[in-house]
Amino acid sequence: MKEKLKENKKIAIIIAVALVILIAIICALLFSKKSNEEILKVNMEKIGKTFYEDYYYPSQEKSQEDVKAFLEKFQQNGIKINLTNLAKVSKIDQSLINDMVNAKTKKKCDFDKTYVTIYPKKPFKKDSYKMKVDLDCGFEKKK
Repeated sequence: MKEKLKENKKIAIIIAVALVILIAIICALLFSKKSNEEILKVNMEKIGKTFYEDYYYPSQEKSQEDVKAFLEKFQQNGIKINLTNLAKVSKIDQSLINDMVNAKTKKKCDFDKTYVTIYPKKPFKKDSYKMKVDLDCGFEKKK
């Protein structure tokens, strides 16, 4: 009889642990949905990456004698480009540009005030940079 109680207790503990894990997974899935603002920032990062790696850097390699020395000049202030100008670059996925809309207000982001700033960093190669995104899409400013 004691063995049966011990066995039932083990089963109950296993079931309880499994339920806690299942509830944690469900909560994580429900609450991890990205906001529209986060999605637009990710889109801008994709646009900025395509611009810099597929268009800007290769064009500077062709036109500058020393592309690394040239890019070093932008290390502090960065290379700032707005959506208006990014939309003109043929290598950029235009659907990402067209999707720059505030889902709540249904208004497009301000193409002149929404921009990405790319900060080249050592060793000043095609993929050595950091990026900052600034959105003007009607989202409330966080304090």
